[in-house]
Amino acid sequence: MKTRDYVIEYQKTLDDSGTLIKDLDAVEPISALYLEFEAANGATSNKGNFLSDVITKIEITDGGDVEYSVNLSQLEALYFYKTHKLPVLFPSEWAAGTQRHGVYMLFGRYLWDPTYNLALARYTNPQLKITSNLSAIRTADGTGFDTATLKATIVAKLMKEVPAAPTFLAAKETEPFTSAASGEKRVELNRDRIYRLLLLRFWLQGYDVNEIVSDVKLTADMDDYVVFNRKLQQLDAEALAEYGAPGYKHDMLFGHGDSIRVLFNKEPFATPYAQAPGTPRMFNLTAQWSSLLSELEVYAHDGSLDTTDRKVTAWVRGHALHACVPVVFGILNEPNTWFDPRVYKKLELVLTQGTASAACSVVAEQVR
Repeated sequence: MKTRDYVIEYQKTLDDSGTLIKDLDAVEPISALYLEFEAANGATSNKGNFLSDVITKIEITDGGDVEYSVNLSQLEALYFYKTHKLPVLFPSEWAAGTQRHGVYMLFGRYLWDPTYNLALARYTNPQLKITSNLSAIRTADGTGFDTATLKATIVAKLMKEVPAAPTFLAAKETEPFTSAASGEKRVELNRDRIYRLLLLRFWLQGYDVNEIVSDVKLTADMDDYVVFNRKLQQLDAEALAEYGAPGYKHDMLFGHGDSIRVLFNKEPFATPYAQAPGTPRMFNLTAQWSSLLSELEVYAHDGSLDTTDRKVTAWVRGHALHACVPVVFGILNEPNTWFDPRVYKKLELVLTQGTASAACSVVAEQVR
């Protein structure tokens, strides 16, 4: 095998709100697309507002057919649960600071997988579509992202002297929904392709994933075969045991009494290791849960409270990246252990809800 990189775009400026469409015309099989996004913060600050929030859809399409469809938060979590490695994450809240995220959209089990790859000859009009909205969380201005600063780099990872694979691994989001305070939510899943994993995302600031959905059951043909029936808290615990609690660098901006949003939903904690020169402060994190570092205590050396926003760089660790929990079928790299639903007539994911107003989604990675 020979490999090569083809740069489709380098720091292409994206619309503040719009969709970039790029034709995909590589002759060789594509192992992955490396996607990197960068944007500048406004002149005052940009608190709790990340690039993961503003890239709202990433798709591979063929005419009217959607072959792959996720948002950036889902893609980053998917990459982590496929590889045991965090993607590139450099969030910043500082005035005029730069944020940068980078992640592979893998079409195989791993980079340079010869068995599963995206062979464009199978399609008539394959395209990559990236939809952005800089104001998804906060209006793009002095306290959000700066306008006209969002950029994308797209690199195709190509394999030469490798036969085009008949299938690739595709991730697609089911119809997203908003949670209810109680009751079951039934999500019907397709039965036409083999499942490698499910990615469950239940996000509402201030709540753990398992407070939003407590139980998850995958059932076929009215419980004729129950694939699993689990507490979400235990699924998350198993994920922690398998993947650990990784970390990333976060440029924070806060004063006494503030709360800081972070990228991990479960048991996040932060270790400050650098401050702006001339203003050394002492910190205490009194509460750390549900994607938040809450009720921060900030003191000057004379013991007085400091409510002024201070620039601090911290190393953040935790688990349940982007409030996502994986369900892996069998052994990740052994196709004969994955779940084949094609013998069943109906496949449903049954979710027991416990908190209203959360943003919920189910992403399925399947052999396509």
